Parts: sequence; C-alpha cells; structure tokens
Amino acid sequence: YLVYLPQEPGWQERLALLQRLLQEKGLAVSTGGQVRDEDWAENWKQFYHPLEVGPRLVICPSWEKFSPRPEQLVVILDPGSAFGTGYHWSTRLCLEFLEEVAPREPMLDLGTGSGILAIAGARLGVSDILAVDNDPVAVKVAKENVAVNGVSIQVEVADRAPARGYALVTANLIASVLVEMAADLFACLAPQGLLICGGIIRERKDEVVEALSAAGLTLKDSKEREDWVSLLLERS
Repeated sequence: YLVYLPQEPGWQERLALLQRLLQEKGLAVSTGGQVRDEDWAENWKQFYHPLEVGPRLVICPSWEKFSPRPEQLVVILDPGSAFGTGYHWSTRLCLEFLEEVAPREPMLDLGTGSGILAIAGARLGVSDILAVDNDPVAVKVAKENVAVNGVSIQVEVADRAPARGYALVTANLIASVLVEMAADLFACLAPQGLLICGGIIRERKDEVVEALSAAGLTLKDSKEREDWVSLLLERS
C-alpha cells in the first residue's frame, strides 16, 4: 500500500506515529520521497478515461472526448480533490442502482464529493436535487462540475441529512457513518422513498443492513464487486 500525507503543520509527527503503529502490528514500513501538489494533481489524469457504467450512464473526464450513442447520458467530471470518479466500485455500484431507479424526486445526495451521483441523477431525469457535503473543498468541486454539465442542482455545505421527505437518497459514505446516521437517513426519506448507499466493505454489510433495518428501512437489493457492497433500501 502507498499512503500520501499532506505537508501540513505537524505532518512529521503524524508520519512517525503512523509508522510506529504499523510496526507494532508487525508490518514493514518504509518512506519514500515527496510529491509536489501540482505533479499529483496532473499525473493521475493519465489513468482516468471515459467509463461506461451501464446501458446509459457514461462518466467522462473533462479533458477527454467521447462520442456517445443516442441512448447514452454523459456525466462530464473533474474530481479534483474530491472523492468520486466512478472508477471505484463504491461509486460505480451506486451509479448502477441509480440507473435502475431514477428518476425519482426530490433527490438528496448526501456526501456528494465530486457531485458525480447528483449529476448522474440529473442526467437520468431528476430535476429537484440537493447535494450536500461537510467538506467545503468538495462542495466547491461539485459546484464546478454541476456548472460544466449545465444541470440545475443545489449544492451546500452540511454534515447532516436535511429534514425533508426525499423520494431518493444517495449516500456513498462508509459503513460506520451509515450506521451512525441510520435514524437520520430514515427520517429524511418519504414513505416508499429509496436509499442507495455505498462505501461498505463486505465484512460490514450485515452490520449496516441491521442498523438500517432497525431504523425502519427494508432491504430491496444489494450489489457486490471486489469486496465492496452497495445497498438499495426502501422506507415503507
């Protein structure tokens, strides 16, 4: 594994602590050189090309050209410093579910990151979308991607699910956050509203399903790829 740490104040101490903790676990740890921000920001782009998610959705980097077939819907994306390229299975599985159930509105994209799920929802015909994230950098990136795609999506900084009856909620987070927010996720859904959640490793799938079920949601379907799980649940 490769781990990159930003050179913020105290980074040497954090690196030393990380090394010690890993070595205590019996892992061999070595350190390499430093990578300039501008190199990191540009070099990764060579590995990111148009991705056909399913029958309709295509994720296309802003610096690439793609000629879609008539039935295809293109999401133009520059992830920048935010999570969500579509290449990771946690996002891709959510996109697959979104293709199956959209359009439904209103829609909430919780933890929007790059805005990929919200923009995909708009491409699939949802006109009333709120995208929120607790990271101002992610919100800035999402707003830029929304503008590039020419869609109408409200993007805001928030760390909780707004209290409104949403017909569709996407939450590509992590297992522990989904468990912690289970009651809030139930509360923000309208009756018969659907929740698409991702970012769940297979070992924690049952824990997440149990928490969401206890909150009042019913599991409708699940998708698994390479140890990652996405769930589709309904509020009855």
